[in-house]
Amino acid sequence: MYDYSITIGIEILPEVSALGRVIFVTGFKGGVGKTTVSANIAATLYALGNRVLVIDGDFGMRCMDMVLGVENETLFDCSDVLCTRCSPAAAVCHVGGRVGFSFIPAPMNLSDEKIKKSAYAELIREVREEFDYVIIDSCAEMTDYYMAFASTADEAIIVTLHQSTSVRAAEKTAARLSAMGISELSLVVNGYRQSFAESKKLPDILDIINRSSVRLLGVVPYCERLSASQEAAELSFMGEPNKKATKWEAAFYNIASRLKGDRIKLLSGCESPKKRGAYKGIVLRTKNREEE
Repeated sequence: MYDYSITIGIEILPEVSALGRVIFVTGFKGGVGKTTVSANIAATLYALGNRVLVIDGDFGMRCMDMVLGVENETLFDCSDVLCTRCSPAAAVCHVGGRVGFSFIPAPMNLSDEKIKKSAYAELIREVREEFDYVIIDSCAEMTDYYMAFASTADEAIIVTLHQSTSVRAAEKTAARLSAMGISELSLVVNGYRQSFAESKKLPDILDIINRSSVRLLGVVPYCERLSASQEAAELSFMGEPNKKATKWEAAFYNIASRLKGDRIKLLSGCESPKKRGAYKGIVLRTKNREEE
């Protein structure tokens, strides 16, 4: 079996500071797993000791609350903050009761309210001071709120499925974001089937890089358990520490580590994951435990 992690996985990412870092997770093609990627990157960054806020920026769908398992715990939403009906702190809920892993939901019903672009900038300015990472999960269309959220970001992660049509959409997404002035772009390939790539049924990693022209941040291998885990609101490194991590947890660990500037191979450990508690830097917190 040809191991692409050996040939291209040793890319050294630039040294970065996590403080107040705003990441826009996006892609113009629907159904590629933007919400899944956003939620699990956020959960892993939290498990690595960071204070993380997730903002559901998909005002047309609103499903991040279900993925995070806080569907019945939200009172205010992002539009309440943007329209100054409440403060950001009032709209925040803690995922699983974990202080430091926070969430602001999208509005339940998209209204015709006109929200000034400056309101988005003010929201991000405030939360940037309280969190190490702010992860914004976007919609798939360039709506006014898509543009407003994108303009607040330090960088963007573009999500693609392992198929040519999705990679084409990622390429177009990168071009539009670059035109907006977002220069820090990276790519996450979701649902990667290495056996299909080896048999030339689907593009391999090098093909994807060449077609998208975007720096590859990470690869999430296809895993049948991921959909069921998402349905149950199971997030990376939020489970029993003595149980073996899943392949997708190992992948999100690699992605989060590379975001933090660590040198780590793209597919490191994905075939033979370790116990959750054995991953370097991971702090497995229990629910409702107050943080120092």
